[in-house]
Amino acid sequence: MVVTPAPVIVQDSKPPRAMVTVAPMPPAPGAYAGNSPGLPPDALLRHATDYGAWCKTNAAKLYALEAFFWPVPDKDK
Repeated sequence: MVVTPAPVIVQDSKPPRAMVTVAPMPPAPGAYAGNSPGLPPDALLRHATDYGAWCKTNAAKLYALEAFFWPVPDKDK
């Protein structure tokens, strides 16, 4: 198992706040149902779409943080 050491954060090299702020959560599934009893299929699909977008946004921020702290060296240099 390879363990990557944690970066030393220096005040001058802190990542931008937008990079470390979690995206706002989508509403709970029941919020999509409106007045209907239960959770209709279209409401479930809308929630799944919003939740998937939320996951992708947070994953992109994690990848950006990884690139910020552990940049891949340029192989051409």
